Amino acid sequence: MDIAVLSKDSLKIKIKKTSLIVDPKPQMPKTEADAIISLEEEADVSRVNDFRVLINEAGEYEVGGLKISSFRVEKELVFSFSSEGVDILLAKASGLSKVPSDKLQDYGVVIVNVDVSIPQNAITSMEPRAVVLYGEHAREGAKALGSQAAKSSKVSISENSLPEETEIYLLS
Repeated sequence: MDIAVLSKDSLKIKIKKTSLIVDPKPQMPKTEADAIISLEEEADVSRVNDFRVLINEAGEYEVGGLKISSFRVEKELVFSFSSEGVDILLAKASGLSKVPSDKLQDYGVVIVNVDVSIPQNAITSMEPRAVVLYGEHAREGAKALGSQAAKSSKVSISENSLPEETEIYLLS
């Protein structure tokens, strides 16, 4: 799995052969993807070429063999993906802090747009092996989780060999 930052709040996630753009914004470069994932109500679809589907509602989806499910927490969506037996969560910190604990399970990889203070207890309760932070308060989020993670614009995580201990990655 490859995760690259396209702008402060936009990502490109490639899982196997399926590419997803998260929250496209006007300031990001034009790019191609199989699907657009929108954590918020607005998405600038003009920045993405050749996409097949815009996912901006709660539900169950499948894109290029990748199973995607989402549920709404107030105004925000929380997404989960499943790839080779590894569950992946994608959310904004503001939405994650409002998720009922019975909706959270163990995730191998947790990707969080740190738009507000990170909900440490929600992150640790999921027992992730990899946590990818991006967004306005990503550095503060890494510090809150006890990490001085180095910034990078892209991270590659092998679903077959996740780290033994939780690793924190900081995208900017």
